[in-house]
Amino acid sequence: MLLRTIVAPLGVCLSMATSAFAADLVEAPPPAAPTWTIAIEGSPEFYAIDNGSNTARSLADTYFKLSVSHNFDNNFVGGIFIQPTFKTGGKSQYYAEASLGYKIKVTDAFTLTPSLGLGYTWHDTGIIKDADANANVPYYALYIAGDWKVSKQWTWNVFNFRYRNAFNTTWETPKLATGLTYSIDSTNAVYASVGYSWKKTDTTSAPYNDLAGDKWNIAIGYKHSL
Repeated sequence: MLLRTIVAPLGVCLSMATSAFAADLVEAPPPAAPTWTIAIEGSPEFYAIDNGSNTARSLADTYFKLSVSHNFDNNFVGGIFIQPTFKTGGKSQYYAEASLGYKIKVTDAFTLTPSLGLGYTWHDTGIIKDADANANVPYYALYIAGDWKVSKQWTWNVFNFRYRNAFNTTWETPKLATGLTYSIDSTNAVYASVGYSWKKTDTTSAPYNDLAGDKWNIAIGYKHSL
């Protein structure tokens, strides 16, 4: 009798503790999705048209881009990048840009992301401003990207369109690109893209006195999220 008196309350306590432990297991929140992404990209660029001594399909330059982006809770995404570009002939040009965009979920698989970028380019820019043929200038860029999640691992980056121009001189440089991204796991991905750009500068000399083909490129990159 005495044994029952002791064991019964212990059984009740053990049952309550087990239930509470099970509840804790059920209610444990899932791990937070990564919000930061670091990426590195590299690409050769080739001339799109014959232009003076530059022959179509010959190497124009090679660039490397290091970027950091952050996804906010309200579908906004912000980012910065720095890009050194090493041109044939020993010249170089540098870019630094910050951007803010908004992700629009069109369907469960397709996302549109318009964004605005503000940047600065310097050194051997080839940008004409007054008597300077290599002006260092601030610029703005408008982007719209469309991405289709084909499967858990594959994303078709259907299009990425850019319109870019300097604030205080003509430097119209639109670009259209498409590519594929392969997710290795939840935090690592690799991607490749092809792109074609046009250019118009502040000049009266053909071909860039009007919008003309400038360069095409094949880029590869790696992204890590955390």
